[in-house]
Amino acid sequence: MMGSMSSVGVDEIAGAGGDPAGVGRLEAIRLRLVESIDADPPADRARGVAARASTALAAVSEVDPSQLDAADLRAWLEDVEALRRTVDAAAVTAAGVIDRSNPFRTQGSFSAKTAVKHMCQLSGPEAHRRVQTARLHHHRPEWADAQTDGRVGVAQSELMARIAANPRIPAAVLERDAPSLLDDAISQPFDEFERRARTWEALADPDGDLARHERLHANRDVTMRPRPEGGWTLSGNLAELSGCEFNEIFSWFVEAEWHADWAEARHRLGDTATTAELPRTEAQRRADAFVAMARAAAATPPGSQAPRSTLNVLIDHESFEAHLRGETIDPRRYRDVVVRTHTGRRLHPDDAVNAALIGHVRRVVYDGTGTVIDLGRRQRLFRGSSRDAVMLLLTTCVWIGCDRPTAWCDADHSLGWKAHGPTVPRNGQPLCHGHHTLKEQGFQVYRDDHGEWHVIDPHGNEIS
Repeated sequence: MMGSMSSVGVDEIAGAGGDPAGVGRLEAIRLRLVESIDADPPADRARGVAARASTALAAVSEVDPSQLDAADLRAWLEDVEALRRTVDAAAVTAAGVIDRSNPFRTQGSFSAKTAVKHMCQLSGPEAHRRVQTARLHHHRPEWADAQTDGRVGVAQSELMARIAANPRIPAAVLERDAPSLLDDAISQPFDEFERRARTWEALADPDGDLARHERLHANRDVTMRPRPEGGWTLSGNLAELSGCEFNEIFSWFVEAEWHADWAEARHRLGDTATTAELPRTEAQRRADAFVAMARAAAATPPGSQAPRSTLNVLIDHESFEAHLRGETIDPRRYRDVVVRTHTGRRLHPDDAVNAALIGHVRRVVYDGTGTVIDLGRRQRLFRGSSRDAVMLLLTTCVWIGCDRPTAWCDADHSLGWKAHGPTVPRNGQPLCHGHHTLKEQGFQVYRDDHGEWHVIDPHGNEIS
C-alpha cells in the first residue's frame, strides 16, 4: 500500500481537530470503504459505511496541503492516492454486480454500461471502462484485492482490463501470466508497465498485432482542405514506422525554428533574454517548421541524392532471429522483448526486420543488463557512436520521475571523469540539463547489476 497510515476512528478524522496537518488520517476511511466491498452486505450497513466515509472524506477535503513539509506532503499525496484507488475499487465492484445480475433491466437499462452511465452521470467510455474493470476483478480477484488495498493504480487496472477482454488471448495464457503482470503493475511506473503489458498482448495475440499493423498501413492518408473562413486544415494517418521517421525529420525542423527564435531574442535583449520573450508560440513554430520542410523538399534538385534521416530502430537479437525464422515468441519473455524506436514507440517486428534488410537500422548489441557494448575510443566526452550507445536503450532522463526525452539530455558519466570514470557506454547515462546540474551538487546516479537505476542524495539517502 502506498504510504503509511495510522489507524484512528472515523469520528476523529471527521473532527480533524487532533491532526491539523492531516497526515495519517486516511487509514480509517479506507478501512470503512473496504468493508463496503463485500459479497452481499446488508443494505443498512452499506448505507452506514457510505455515510460515515462521506463525512470523513469531507474532512479530508479541508486539509491544506500547503501547510505540510516535503515529507508530510509526500505521505499525504500517496495516502490520498491509495484512498482514491480503494474508492474506485468499490465503484467497480458495484458495477460488477450490475453487470452480472442487472436489477435495473426492468427499468429499461438493458446493460450495465447504460445503468452505470445514467446513475453516475458518466461518459460512455468511462462507464465502459468501469464495467470492463469489474470483469477483470471478477475473474482475477487478486487484482481486485491489490486495487482495494491501494497497491495498484486505476489506470493500470483499466489497461489490464482492456487487454484481458481481448477474445483472441487464450484463457490459459492469461491465467499463467497474470501474476507477473500484476507484479509489474505494482512495482513499475505506469509508462513501463504499459510498455510491458502491450508487449505481452502482442506476443499473446500475434494475429491481432499483425492485423493492427496491416490496418495502420492500409489506412494511411494525408489530406489538406481549405477552410471556408480562410486557412487550411491538415489531417491524416501514417503507419507506425513511417510516422516515426516523419516525426524524426519534423523535430529537426521544429528545433531549427526554436533556435532561430532564440537567436532573435538574444539579439534584441542580450543576456537578459528568456524563453518568455520568443517571438512565436510553440504552435506557430510547428506550423512554420512544416512549411519549411516542404520548401526544403521542393528545393532539392531533381535526381540528386536527398539527405536521409537516421531513425534508430531497436530489436533484441532473439526476437530478430525468431522473426526471420517465422517463429513465435513465448509471451513469458515479454519483459525482455525490445522492438521499438529510440524514442520508445513500439513497432511490429515486420517493421524492424524489413528496415534492417534495406539498411535503415543500426544494429545494436547489448548484454543482459541492457548495456550497449563499448563503442568508440576513450575520450573526455561522449561523442558519435559512444554517445548513441548511451542513449539508444533509454527513452527519457534516468532521474527518478523525470520524463524528459533523451533528445533533450546530456550523455553523462555515472562515475565522473574526474574520478577516473571511463567514457564507455556502460558508464554513461542520459540526464536532462536540470538533473545534470543537480547531480553536480553531490547526488549520485548509478545502475545496478539488474539494470535498475538509483538516485542517491548528498546525505546517502535513496530517492524513490
